[in-house]
Amino acid sequence: MSSSGKATVFFDVDGTLGWTDPSKRDAMPEWERGLSPTPSDRVAEAIRALVARGNHAFLCTGRSPEGIHPDLAALPFSGMVALAGAYVTLGAEVLRDCPIPPDLLDRIDEVLVAGGYGVLIESAHGAVEARGGALGKRLGTPETMAEAVRQISDGCAYKLVIRTTAADGLVSDPEIGPLLVASRLEMGNSEVGLACNTKKAGIEAVTERLGDDVGTTYGFGDSENDLTLFSEVDVSIAMGNAIPKVKAVADYVTDSVSCDGVATGLEHFHLA
Repeated sequence: MSSSGKATVFFDVDGTLGWTDPSKRDAMPEWERGLSPTPSDRVAEAIRALVARGNHAFLCTGRSPEGIHPDLAALPFSGMVALAGAYVTLGAEVLRDCPIPPDLLDRIDEVLVAGGYGVLIESAHGAVEARGGALGKRLGTPETMAEAVRQISDGCAYKLVIRTTAADGLVSDPEIGPLLVASRLEMGNSEVGLACNTKKAGIEAVTERLGDDVGTTYGFGDSENDLTLFSEVDVSIAMGNAIPKVKAVADYVTDSVSCDGVATGLEHFHLA
């Protein structure tokens, strides 16, 4: 922990900075449905106050940069640990860029096709679906991941969202399982990516680049993929709505996302 007084704070997005009720997504404008939630006015002001004091703020999310709501992206973040650590930025500089190799993606798709599973494919430049998406309900999507990724400008896949039963099968596969990591999300889905791509790895890239300017590191999170975030920061802060295993390892448990827990946590540590 630094004695300089400066801080670098990493914020998970969904369930931490904000939350969108899935049952209400259909009532949202089409352009907004797939985007991240937005923070409350109190949370947004707390982040502005944090940065105004000379500290760094980073998004630290499983989402793609393209999936961040413009209202959230407009806040004064120094950069982003995106796609669960596979793509990391500091300003306009890309610090980490680790997509899934095409041959491994093909092998993964063979397993998913055999099980009848669809998939949401996320990249640094958007997201596409194959075989109806994670729930298998979207019409007119490509039949293979190779076809789907050709619709993305960079032709790369960084992370997959699939049913948890499919994710469990992938990580237990003796051939490809050791190369992958899976984290449970809500509504029976999981995200799957390269084992080397974690929020911990993304934070390491940021702190190495910031050097002496990093100060004390803090992290806010609520779900399974935030465990690696917590393992890399000096002070870990679990949301009141966090899963039990996240709360169990946190240094501090703040209020829930619905009660502006990020603002409460920043205030508790005199950061806002």
